[in-house]
Amino acid sequence: MSSVTKLPGARFFGIVSVGILALCAGYGALVMHSSTWTEARQLDAIFPFYKWRIRLFSAEEYSRAGQLLTGVAVLFGLTAGTLINMPGGRVECLRLGREVRETFLGLRRTFKALPVAQQRGAALLLLALTVFRFVISLPAVTPGYDDVPSYEMFASKSLLAVSAYYPVPNNHVLSNSISWVFYHVNPGFWFTMRLPVVLAATMATALLFLGLLWARASFRVAWLSTLLFSLAQLSLYHVAVGRGYWLLTLMAVAAFFGSLALTNGTRQPRAAWTGLLVGGVLGMYTVPTFALVLGSAFSWLGLGYLRQRNWPPLAGLVVPGAVVVAGSLLLYAPLLFVSGPAIFFGNGFVAPKPFAQFWRGLPAYLWETEGFLAGQAKVGGLLVLGVLAAILLLWRRMAQRPAAQQQPWLRLVPAGLWFMGFPYAMMAAQRVFAPGRAVLYKAFFFFLLLALVVDWLLQAAPKAWQRWLRPALGLAALLWFSYEINSLWRDNQRPRRRNEALYQAFQWLDQHPKAPTLMPESTHSLFVRMYLHSERPGQRWPIDHFPQPGISYTYVLAFPELHGWFQPGFTLPPVFHNEQVDIYQLNPAVADSASAAGALPSYWHLVE
Repeated sequence: MSSVTKLPGARFFGIVSVGILALCAGYGALVMHSSTWTEARQLDAIFPFYKWRIRLFSAEEYSRAGQLLTGVAVLFGLTAGTLINMPGGRVECLRLGREVRETFLGLRRTFKALPVAQQRGAALLLLALTVFRFVISLPAVTPGYDDVPSYEMFASKSLLAVSAYYPVPNNHVLSNSISWVFYHVNPGFWFTMRLPVVLAATMATALLFLGLLWARASFRVAWLSTLLFSLAQLSLYHVAVGRGYWLLTLMAVAAFFGSLALTNGTRQPRAAWTGLLVGGVLGMYTVPTFALVLGSAFSWLGLGYLRQRNWPPLAGLVVPGAVVVAGSLLLYAPLLFVSGPAIFFGNGFVAPKPFAQFWRGLPAYLWETEGFLAGQAKVGGLLVLGVLAAILLLWRRMAQRPAAQQQPWLRLVPAGLWFMGFPYAMMAAQRVFAPGRAVLYKAFFFFLLLALVVDWLLQAAPKAWQRWLRPALGLAALLWFSYEINSLWRDNQRPRRRNEALYQAFQWLDQHPKAPTLMPESTHSLFVRMYLHSERPGQRWPIDHFPQPGISYTYVLAFPELHGWFQPGFTLPPVFHNEQVDIYQLNPAVADSASAAGALPSYWHLVE
């Protein structure tokens, strides 16, 4: 590890920290003021199937919360303005702007330093990956499932709903907020949910490649590791589904290279620290498990200061860490006020497991998670162990390599191993098993190590071996990629059939006169309303989730063969039937008698 960059002065951290907090508080205030108290109290009506409900709060409490966030934003904003106008404040801002510009120019110079053929190869890789991602993100190829609730419950609703309604951790707030913006440009499902993820993945891919070149990795290592990570099954699935995991990966990449720059003595420390702080806050606002990334980044920096016995900067790491935590809490303030801290801090994904149960399940979790990230949950762990063993063996022979070939190993291998392993230490401290998708970003470090091993073999292998080594490695990569694509296609067959059946039911309803419709099943409600909002924007259908008093329903939807919780007792056959939906058409007399006889649920709940 090289000499760790010293912390910039207190003036810089004061301006950046207070500025970030002012922006976070200002956005929280904007969210609270975007809806009235009456509208806030209606959030439970978005998806009344959940037993969970938002907090009880009065109109006065709601108003005070918005005013408090506004006051905090003004206070921090005035403080930032004062610091900037103090002697040296403007100089720090100019230095920061210059360093940010130099950072982007440096990445550009790194790319331009490549031979023309390699520049074209990198551009072709990015273009091919982007086109491929556009194709697999089409709902006809990768059917919607996880992102359907995100669209229907958050992105298509108000800014307050997307920012403060948190019935389940499915709400990746920043990702859904970006989708909310796209929804108001074009409410189509693909445009709203899928396009932002494809764009985030493209940005992350470009940053991964350029960052590796900046870290002195060879073109082959950068190209191969970026390609393998992009084509892994988990990466492909989440680039095709409108969730926040590729946005989290983008922030994780920024945090990784920012901490790498700081531990290797960068000439742009202000830009690196600003990127780490902004990326940290936005990453936490995307998915709270971004704390695993931040823990890895700050502990890696701390380890560098510890090795140098540089105690003041080590203690000084508390300041940027506190800024990230405070900024994240300010962004989440509307959510914590409306939905309450219990659902956010105490859901099943973050609740600690019993001590014995956690340690008993840890070996299997490690094996399946690392295998899943490598491409196959059951046997992928063997590939991970093989790569780690090769890294250890080749590291011991490092001194035999030319200095130019040692440099990327010295920079990337220790940091990559740290970012791979440290999240498990944090999970052990919390006794929590994070879902594999929440650590998608970690797969990149494995593929980076794999690419370094492959590059070493291709450089060090005798010429006689080269004749069969290259074709063998190419064949192995082709078989691995074929498996990843086949697995993704196979896993999508059942969801595709389900979505096609649900869409057929929507089309049937769309082609018939609009009349009071009852959808007691949550799946039917989510998908039909999603198709309605994305394909018939502006239309309002008379849909209830539960029977309303005094309403005679013309259409009632149920699962066929009584396999849903709602089991209608109608004697008449459905007018529409497939494997997912039965639609019953009732005349007013039948509807009234059916409700009275118990064929419909005996309770109701007022919904919009």
